[in-house]
Amino acid sequence: MRKTRVLIGMATALFLGSCTVSHTAVVTNNPVGTRVGVAKAGAFQKDADFSYKAAMDKGKISKVGIAEMKVKVFIFPKVTLTVTGD
Repeated sequence: MRKTRVLIGMATALFLGSCTVSHTAVVTNNPVGTRVGVAKAGAFQKDADFSYKAAMDKGKISKVGIAEMKVKVFIFPKVTLTVTGD
């Protein structure tokens, strides 16, 4: 009985736990700017595009100041790239 409770507790912690990894990088010497572009991708997207180019196009950015990439894992990964610039 005790082993069953321990196994159920471990399985619950495994499935309810999540992990977020974030990395912010100053890409160039350009000013930070006011425009923001975001590109997202999930685990099973066929044409997932979370590149700098896609984020720049979505925010209409020509000069990148800061780029931030977040990877969030809750059973399946989700990637978000945020680009800020002018």
